[in-house]
Amino acid sequence: MAGMKLSRLFVVALVLVASCAQQNQNNAPSSVAGAIPARPTAAVREWIRDTEQQAMADGVSPATVHAALDNFVPNPRVEELDRKQPETTITFDAYRHNVVGTVRIHKGADLMRDHAAQLATIEQRTGVPPQIVVALWGIESNFGQNMGGFETVNSLATLAYEGRRADFFRSELIVALHILDQEHMRPDQLRGSWAGAMGQCQFMPSTYWKYAVDADGDGKRDIWNSTDDALASIANYLSAIGWQRNLGWGHEVALAAPIDASEMGLGQSHSLAEWAAKGVTYPDGSALPQNDIEASLLQPDGVGTTAFLAFTNIPVVMRWNHSTYFALSVGLLSDGIARD
Repeated sequence: MAGMKLSRLFVVALVLVASCAQQNQNNAPSSVAGAIPARPTAAVREWIRDTEQQAMADGVSPATVHAALDNFVPNPRVEELDRKQPETTITFDAYRHNVVGTVRIHKGADLMRDHAAQLATIEQRTGVPPQIVVALWGIESNFGQNMGGFETVNSLATLAYEGRRADFFRSELIVALHILDQEHMRPDQLRGSWAGAMGQCQFMPSTYWKYAVDADGDGKRDIWNSTDDALASIANYLSAIGWQRNLGWGHEVALAAPIDASEMGLGQSHSLAEWAAKGVTYPDGSALPQNDIEASLLQPDGVGTTAFLAFTNIPVVMRWNHSTYFALSVGLLSDGIARD
């Protein structure tokens, strides 16, 4: 979910579900995903009045506010999914197996070729390589196939009303209302996951508001139906939050000897030449380049497990989704797509 900063445990679990098994629950229309009561209760009506006043004070037109919220009732399915987030952890190798699969690599490579001209233009403008854009597209929505079928306004209002992280979701709801207002959309056109992430790139409303772009020139920033807009928006967001041109994400590596824990993690870095001097090589044993590019050593499953050297673009991807598992998987999937 681009733009949401959650705990690592929650994000790892949620992204795994999004990548492997959420199609049924996220793609079901809200009318199927939960039986919504026909009329709001007195408590809900009071919440609606307060929220509508806040939205109009923030500049959303009364017509948009009333059309979106007057008949709001919380969606029990959204409440259920929010309460029952997975609490178990998985290893990175298991996560990687589920997210970076052969089928996804082949499909990503085919789509990268299909959209080569658009992706070349995007890279020239933003510096974000085609394979990174396509990898994010693949992980977030399976290349636009699993965007989610919940009405975004209803989902955000449900999450704002129920109280847990209410301030965050109310803020996203107000932005969603601005989107309806400014983009001249109906509430039923704004659809996404149960947690409010929208379109082929699964942007939260605030991320869409700041970073979505109209790449096909039709006057709309349509990350749902326009692949050109979705791909350009992915790259625009990644570039805006700090992606470094011509740097890449990093590499899987092998260690000739254990590295002290004090030298590992995103808070520590050495040049590739320094890592080479410490016995770090590529997995096939070949030497790292002797240069001064800084990288951090990561072992997501702990000492003695698969290791990576992460460049400064990995923390950038983690601003998209605050999970090391997610960021490394984006890099690995992008490598597979580029090689295929």
